[in-house]
Amino acid sequence: MTTSTDPGSNHLVWIGRFQWVLLGLGIFLWAFDSWQASLVFGVGGFTSIAFWSLHRWIIARMLTPSVRLRWFYGCLGLAKLALLAVVLRAMMVCFPAEIVPLSVGVLLFVGGILLEAFRLVVRPSRLDLE
Repeated sequence: MTTSTDPGSNHLVWIGRFQWVLLGLGIFLWAFDSWQASLVFGVGGFTSIAFWSLHRWIIARMLTPSVRLRWFYGCLGLAKLALLAVVLRAMMVCFPAEIVPLSVGVLLFVGGILLEAFRLVVRPSRLDLE
């Protein structure tokens, strides 16, 4: 991941960083409940990070003058939702009692976005103020 001068790209990089920090912290904290809860949270968290990475990749390529490529990447954008659906379904079948850690893990991207918003409130960048 490279940080460019584009503030939007910079925000996406920070959101990804926050997700990795939250994933590590969450796996550690859920281990106090049980190893299964920690495992399920980890799977949900990795799924969230994969979803976010796919989102960044697809959206960056969708900004093209070619209408056909826009439609192609738009359909891929919808297909990335299948990633969440497949993982959630499989984990609910395998670990039905661990739905809370799974849900919290999947919501890592929301936590990353909220932490990035808080970071911007505390320390706005020069590019955002222009």
